[in-house]
Amino acid sequence: MVRGKREMRRTGRRGRVLLLLALCCAAVFAAYQVWHAAGKPKQAERWEPAETGEKTKPTEDGQAEEGPPEEGNPRRADCYTFLLAASDQTSGNADVIIAVTWDTAAGRVGAVSIPRDTLVDPDHLANYPKINASYAAGIDRLEAVASDMLGIPFDYYVTVDVRGFVELVDAVGGVEFDVPAHMRYSDPKQDLYISFEPGLQHLSGEEALKVCRIRQNDDGTLLYGDYDIGRTRTQQQMLLTIAKKVLANPQKTPEYLEIFRDYVDTDLSVSEMLWFVEPALALDLAEVETATFRGDGATTYQGISWCYELDPEAALEMVNAYLNPYEKPMTAEDLNIFQAP
Repeated sequence: MVRGKREMRRTGRRGRVLLLLALCCAAVFAAYQVWHAAGKPKQAERWEPAETGEKTKPTEDGQAEEGPPEEGNPRRADCYTFLLAASDQTSGNADVIIAVTWDTAAGRVGAVSIPRDTLVDPDHLANYPKINASYAAGIDRLEAVASDMLGIPFDYYVTVDVRGFVELVDAVGGVEFDVPAHMRYSDPKQDLYISFEPGLQHLSGEEALKVCRIRQNDDGTLLYGDYDIGRTRTQQQMLLTIAKKVLANPQKTPEYLEIFRDYVDTDLSVSEMLWFVEPALALDLAEVETATFRGDGATTYQGISWCYELDPEAALEMVNAYLNPYEKPMTAEDLNIFQAP
């Protein structure tokens, strides 16, 4: 399997934070209050992306009129897929992309980060060799590109304005987090100043954001040997830390709801979110399985450098381990992992 190479680039922009699941947890608490008054609705209907990247409305029996064929390998009951994304706030491209499969019957969640520079075919559904640029054309386009690449339909999307990250962390009084390395970086143009020593410490929202966004120190030394993969790992750990504290403070539901309304966009309806309340309350966050697609981060394609070329064999292995919503294992023919000629 090909391991990602070190990628020498500047510290990332403000959006590289995996707060998405934490904000979803906040929404669950808000929905829980309504559920007691309105009663539990029936199971959410699913939408599946057609080849155009647009979604087709489900029929009365809950099945989409169009979408990926499922003959011989049907979807597992009560197993749902989500695409989570956050913008970098400067270019409109996606800075965070996560594919999630939640088997509510088994109480199992798999979340795999798709590196923002992942190489995709610009002559197919994408409009640029890197997957993050698809988001600038809308979440439907990003869904189509990711679904085509991974071979799975996405039932729902959740997009986040990452300014809500700071507010969420501050709403729970900050978090205790084990900073993984010495961090020292300054950029007066961004009014960005980062200074942390490694070890367990209490972080405010702004401080937690800084820990999640830094790639390298002022002297050019990389924080992680596997570069953005290491940073993604730190972000995932931060996400779970925040989510646990959100769940431990249900009395802050009004604040969570306000943050959710201000910073989260989703095609989940209120009744659909309500349906997920019961399995969410039974979910053990310690059992959430997270990973990042492996590949070569130093690939150049059509003059574009630092493309992240996925390892097809590793991608198939990870899709089956974490994301496959079908009853049978998926095959290499189900995925479309683009490779540079």
